[in-house]
Amino acid sequence: MRKFYLYLFLLLPCIGSATIPTLSPSAQVSLVTFAPGNELHAAFGHAVIWVNDPDQGIDRAYSYGTFDFNTENFYLKFLRGTLPYSISFNSMNDLVYYYSEIEHRSIQIQHLNLTDQQKIKIFSALEINLLPENKNYQYKFFYDNCSSRLRDMIVNVAPGAFDWKDYDSLKGKSYRDWMNDYLKINSWVTFGMNLALGVPANHVATASESCYLPDNLNLSVKMAQVNGQKLADAPFDVYKSKPLRPDSFDWFGPIPLLALINLLIIFISFKKRKIEIYVFDVILFSILGILAWFIFFLAVGTDHEVMAYNPSSLLLFPLNFPAVIWFARKNRSIYWTYYCRLAFILTCIGAIWTLFYFPWIALVGLMPLIRLFFLSHFIKYSND
Repeated sequence: MRKFYLYLFLLLPCIGSATIPTLSPSAQVSLVTFAPGNELHAAFGHAVIWVNDPDQGIDRAYSYGTFDFNTENFYLKFLRGTLPYSISFNSMNDLVYYYSEIEHRSIQIQHLNLTDQQKIKIFSALEINLLPENKNYQYKFFYDNCSSRLRDMIVNVAPGAFDWKDYDSLKGKSYRDWMNDYLKINSWVTFGMNLALGVPANHVATASESCYLPDNLNLSVKMAQVNGQKLADAPFDVYKSKPLRPDSFDWFGPIPLLALINLLIIFISFKKRKIEIYVFDVILFSILGILAWFIFFLAVGTDHEVMAYNPSSLLLFPLNFPAVIWFARKNRSIYWTYYCRLAFILTCIGAIWTLFYFPWIALVGLMPLIRLFFLSHFIKYSND
């Protein structure tokens, strides 16, 4: 859904006008859905509203998924969740060319059966949003994105068209579950995203909330009715991509590699070679600790609400770095043994917690759990 407009035609300036063109009776408003692509920014699909009025020479496909790479402090703002996204438009022919010929992603159109007044209302809202003072907004992956904005706009012009309580196929999953449906389980990206997301991502989405995904918006519009009449014509394919080949199992993905690392940690732990173990512990807990501090920063230092209250902070426990320098020593104060036992309990709670929303993350937590167990029970402490 985050659109990286890499080609020249997608970089054309889209300037809103204070004077909104008039639509003729032949104008058509449509929802256009683009299938997910191979890259991460395209993994969840995309959606636009297309206003087409040949009589007035209007051909505008409006997207709420645009951002500017030249934004000052781009990466910092992207990380902190403050990067401004904006609305833009392109001609439909340009979009069809880009998504079919360049990205090879299926395209589906649903013509909305709106009255002339409703068409004017939605067109006016889009044009007003294009004004410089209105075009930017703070993107929220689950709450406010290129799909949810279109949902809200259609709901506003056609109130009562969506009977959300009856859309069973769009209910019963959390934001995280819907997201993971579009990701490969044995993927580092999937592991990273699930590690970064906090408790709010586990909220069970309503049918309306699930429309943060373009495919779900497509389905909801297909089911919507006004006075017994379908809100949209049956969707038709403008372009249909070839079926993707089934992915072969990635032996270098996180599941086999993390399982192998955990077996290695168990083997090393039983060998009890103290010098190597200390160095190993410092490296292991430093890497995991830096990752834990980064996750903690995402939870408390950014505007990403869905990363708050993150059990991964228990799973990896940030204080392990730099505390590992002291608690991994052969001769240490008994207080560091108490620390290891407390850290083991907290890590265990985090591991059990993660089992309820993405079980494979527990493989990450097993690494510190194994070492904390041995450090709690088999390392002697000094009386100093």
